[in-house]
Amino acid sequence: MTARPKPPHMRIVRSAGALVWRLREGATPIRGTSIAAQRQDIEVLIVHRPRYDDWSWPKGKRESGESLPATAVREVEEETEVPIRLGAPLTVQRYRLGSGVTKEVYYWVGFPDVPTETLRARPLAPPAPSKEIDKSQWVGARKAMRLLTRRGDRRLLEELLTRLAERTLSTRTVAVLRHAKATKRSQWEGGEMTRPLSRRGSSQVLRLVPALSAFGINQIITSPWRRCVATVAPYATLSGTPLKTEASFTEDAYREDPSRMRGVIRGLLSESQLDQPAAPLAICVHRPTIPGIIGELAPLTPNHLGRLLPQADPYLKTAGMLIVHMADYPEPRVVDLEVFRLDP
Repeated sequence: MTARPKPPHMRIVRSAGALVWRLREGATPIRGTSIAAQRQDIEVLIVHRPRYDDWSWPKGKRESGESLPATAVREVEEETEVPIRLGAPLTVQRYRLGSGVTKEVYYWVGFPDVPTETLRARPLAPPAPSKEIDKSQWVGARKAMRLLTRRGDRRLLEELLTRLAERTLSTRTVAVLRHAKATKRSQWEGGEMTRPLSRRGSSQVLRLVPALSAFGINQIITSPWRRCVATVAPYATLSGTPLKTEASFTEDAYREDPSRMRGVIRGLLSESQLDQPAAPLAICVHRPTIPGIIGELAPLTPNHLGRLLPQADPYLKTAGMLIVHMADYPEPRVVDLEVFRLDP
């Protein structure tokens, strides 16, 4: 019997970008909010590539060791000189480049209202050469639909406009972060509250900084135990973000009375930010406490997203994050979820 030939090896090239939007000058948002009421109220940011003479969304290739969220904010700023923070993810675009290469482009909703703290934790993004991008332009949704060259880019715009109609375009971010890799219990003679990060964990926390910045984090609440504080301290130091400790987030406190932590989480999730500047939040916790957070998220999460909530121990890898995107109008609810993992 003749063996079937093996399928050709497919190499994947990953890029990232964002559909950045803002309220049009003179637009009237929903009363008491900064939420656009209709598609005529927003403008989106598109770029022109002279090499192809086309209009598209700002995007670009991931650099070595870079996370895709960090790629997205870097590329947008390089191509448009507009710093952004990321909101909810959009549909991944995939297409063949030929010669066994598939390109995947990851997109997020982008917001130009970046907290000052966030930018302090980012490297400078030099402008893209004019031979790559010679123009960037804010345009209305109708004009963007005419200008965008690729059908896939127009579909992404329709997806963004659907979110606007469903009141899920304006979101706030809550990042649930499991602390980085700690020294093994068997190798530490001190108490649990002072057990430090391992060498691997110390490397992980440095790589977390660009990801936290990409989502615009400017609030941090953490367990006071050493390994949790050490996980978020580099970002807090670089950005100048205040670091608040919460005693109910420790393993011991959760074991004794889970309701204390769950009450704090419930309050954070229900804090509407409709009439306030964006304040994306990171919560750093221990693995055994994650089920309590999932328990508070579940009632706010629609059935079609429920499968994205981590269900099995260990829930998140060390230095992994559950990125929760919440809309506050007409009431707080989860509108998207994504799990962020550091590459091996």
